Amino acid sequence: MFYIAEMSDIGYIRPLDLKGDVKEILRRQFSGKYVGKYIEDLGLVLDVLEVTSVGLGKSFIGSPHIYLKAGFKVLTYMPIRDEIIEGEVENIVDYGMFVSIGPINGFVHISQLGNDVFIHRGGILQGKKKKVKFSIGDVVRAKVTAVSKPNLAAALRGEPIVRVSLTMRQPGLGKLVEEGEKVAKVQSV
Repeated sequence: MFYIAEMSDIGYIRPLDLKGDVKEILRRQFSGKYVGKYIEDLGLVLDVLEVTSVGLGKSFIGSPHIYLKAGFKVLTYMPIRDEIIEGEVENIVDYGMFVSIGPINGFVHISQLGNDVFIHRGGILQGKKKKVKFSIGDVVRAKVTAVSKPNLAAALRGEPIVRVSLTMRQPGLGKLVEEGEKVAKVQSV
């Protein structure tokens, strides 16, 4: 789910920036510091929306900057267990598929695609009995079954900070197909 949360931190203003908009300078500073980072109990920070309050500035001997305590609003994303999501298939591998669920990707294991046996051929996962096909770009509805604890070292290895497991085995979940103006579910159960 997406959340708007309030945070506070200390920022600084350079002497050259004293004539500029202080709130915008601090917003850019906090964006560089927080966007893309995972914060416990808040989730993945997507954007710093606005600086809401700025305290009195302090200067320190030896530093030309003025330091200010500021309050600001951030947009965050935190996947929740049992949440129903809709997303687009980003990648298909031998053992399942990755689904874009907003700012992160979730993974659906091949055993969680539906009550069928699925085979991976040429970038497509196809069911043997019901002939349901999953390919890149398909829109699917899934349920979040597990969210891993954040691993901040994973970002250094190029891996996701939070891993999300999905299922499409329950009724009402699966591939969505547009028919005219209606969206109907293809039965994968």
